[in-house]
Amino acid sequence: MRRMRLRRSFLSMDLFLLCLALFFCACLPLKVNAAEEEVSKGSEQELELTASLVSLASYSDELSLLARSWLTETGWHFDSHQQLTSAADGRYHLVTKELTDGHKALLLAFPGTENLRDAKVDLRTKAVPFGGTTPKEFSKIAQGDRSAEAYASYPLVHKGFDDYTMTALFQTPVAGNQEGRTMGELLADELRLHSDEILILTGHSLGGAAATLTAARLSDMGVQPEQLCVITFGAPAVGDERFARRYEHKMQLTRVVMDGDPVAAALQSLGTRYVQFGTKERWQQNRSSARFEHEMVVYLDDALRSYLDLKLSGAMAGSAGNLLVGTPKRAAGEIFVAPLQIHMDPLLAEDSSYAQMMLEDSWQGKYSSCRLASATDGKSLTELCQNAQQAGSRYVVQQVMTTQRLREEEYNFRVILETAVYDTKGNLLAAESKSTTASRMTPLEAVLYLQFLTLQDVDTVFGVQNT
Repeated sequence: MRRMRLRRSFLSMDLFLLCLALFFCACLPLKVNAAEEEVSKGSEQELELTASLVSLASYSDELSLLARSWLTETGWHFDSHQQLTSAADGRYHLVTKELTDGHKALLLAFPGTENLRDAKVDLRTKAVPFGGTTPKEFSKIAQGDRSAEAYASYPLVHKGFDDYTMTALFQTPVAGNQEGRTMGELLADELRLHSDEILILTGHSLGGAAATLTAARLSDMGVQPEQLCVITFGAPAVGDERFARRYEHKMQLTRVVMDGDPVAAALQSLGTRYVQFGTKERWQQNRSSARFEHEMVVYLDDALRSYLDLKLSGAMAGSAGNLLVGTPKRAAGEIFVAPLQIHMDPLLAEDSSYAQMMLEDSWQGKYSSCRLASATDGKSLTELCQNAQQAGSRYVVQQVMTTQRLREEEYNFRVILETAVYDTKGNLLAAESKSTTASRMTPLEAVLYLQFLTLQDVDTVFGVQNT
């Protein structure tokens, strides 16, 4: 089982009580029954999938912006910021969602390396002293001579990563704040004032390094360890042994590392003194994809599979869904979704059940009045329309998903999703055919990508309105 340590959850109170079995950071193991453990595992997988989606959405390419649009549709709000200095181009996203129980989920996400300035940050491997309790002290200490006696007791961190973190959160006052406080200070104020709140810090690669250093800075500003949950994907080490020992108990850090990802150990392989800490989770890329192991889409693919595995096993029932489900829309009548037709390349055959679940869940998650046809409802359009009428439905939907291996590329596929919408008399109301290759994403992610675009287009057919 993947492990994460967390004392208090930003999830609803019932989830919080169940998540204690997995997330509580006490020294002694807790005894839980099998049902509680499965619920905790489901909540953990949902949190990891949410963090991976937000980490992908923190980038600025087309696929990431689409992920951001999907998260926005499910109730997440992105407050994006960019701060420019001569040292770095600091970017971060405050990502929030009002949960159904009145609680608020709060994530702070950082993108990974996207441009030349980011690459220069990565290569600025010089070690600088790390300490202080205010932004002014942070800057002063980082500029100190680490060989001088006055700075001998301070841990050392990667200068480029610290420059990025300071630029993003701890140097520029927030616009409109009359006291001239930075976003880092405002976050620390909020967390100190509300000790039951938890901040989830996440990011991929450089973004994961910034998330770790931000948590350390907030800790030095008085935020309690149980309020700082850090989930990183393929992140390099940020500091030396002294830094690791000083902060390993001041945050709940989970480092997700894909087998074969060279970046997570890049600084150590260069002979630097930087070391990793926290709880390490080792993931493995699915055989249907042969992408570079460091890509964020590879991490997202694995998180998605783990989440779906639990749903297929039935372990997710009643345990999760608060983070990844939005407010369904009300159509002008019930939608009757015919059994899906899925034609997978043999290499992707194991993904058929995943694809079916994702497509079916997306219909029921998007529309409040949606019925999934059973195998006994027939396959012909005439049979489906008759059964839809008997069920009181107004629309009939048929979907066919096909994957075709590209001859010139052994591990690349074209994914095709065809959708037809009829009324119960068999009249065609809309037809959509969308396709993409798995050149920018994994095949499983391509299915979600095409379904998201399809549902955007058919909205008008159903005359939907928000409930």
